Amino acid sequence: MLKMMLRLAVYALVMVFGTTKFVCAQEPAVANKDGDLAGKQLENVQIEGQGVEALLTDLSLSYNIPIGLEIASNDDEFTIYSLELKKGTLTDLLTQFIKQHNQYTWEIKDGVVNILPKQNYRDFVLDKLLTVQISNFSVPENSSCFMLEESLTNTIEVRKILKAYRMTRSGLNFSGAYFPQLGRHFKLAVSDMRVKTILNKVIKESPIAKIWLIKKYSHDQTFVIRINARHEDLSIRQ
Repeated sequence: MLKMMLRLAVYALVMVFGTTKFVCAQEPAVANKDGDLAGKQLENVQIEGQGVEALLTDLSLSYNIPIGLEIASNDDEFTIYSLELKKGTLTDLLTQFIKQHNQYTWEIKDGVVNILPKQNYRDFVLDKLLTVQISNFSVPENSSCFMLEESLTNTIEVRKILKAYRMTRSGLNFSGAYFPQLGRHFKLAVSDMRVKTILNKVIKESPIAKIWLIKKYSHDQTFVIRINARHEDLSIRQ
């Protein structure tokens, strides 16, 4: 129970504080080509967060970088993570991150940064969930991130995997002052697409929802798929 309450507190802090560190700036377009995103110029990056989710949520939402995060099985959500870069590229920053945390690796594919555990630190069931192919999936305009997460988890294909491995979705949910949205005019309709590809497509195309993550809680065999977003009326750092 104590661990559950601590996880809820961490998530609350991510959503309250991790999504509000923005400065007024003209919003740049997300790079369309992988090479453009890898070479994205960054300056005066100084981020600290409790847990890898908080750290990368701040990076993603502050700098408009679409990130997909699969959290390593040995990751401690109470560890303090930090990133600093005076001037350089996104590649420089990601290379620094994996040098500091060698259980992770990264790749850029289809205009999205995917940060994932190396093979020895991956959870088999999460891998199955991310690669399962969904026959049809859609969300209407003006949907919340929670609505998409719940709809995806309730697809026949995902439910089949969860039943086979006796996994359930974590009941954690934060209902603070801001409930993360996908964008007023964002909608999605896809077919024959893997879960990971769907999530990457969402954070690439949504104007405000820019990071997804998946994590398994081994002590109670639950998992979470979560999408984090900034306020639609907030600008971002260049």
